[in-house]
Amino acid sequence: MQIAALVHGVRWASLDHLSDPTWLTVPTLVFHGADDRTVPVSDSEELRAKRPDLVQLVVTPGADHVESWNRDPAAYDRRLVEFVTSG
Repeated sequence: MQIAALVHGVRWASLDHLSDPTWLTVPTLVFHGADDRTVPVSDSEELRAKRPDLVQLVVTPGADHVESWNRDPAAYDRRLVEFVTSG
């Protein structure tokens, strides 16, 4: 995120992707660490609640930001394969 801010001038604090989730138009699988201190898991839960037709959420216990795969690679891979092949 910091690289995008520096290179592309993205101001993360000004983005409000949850107020109007119509930008999301494809099925989306979100892995979110339950112990994420960077992005609250409530953001992903809110996105799922607003777009239940498109968003599948997997909350990984004990995982911090971007650590979901590290907690249980086999379970992560299984959920990803199920998502990709279910369409």
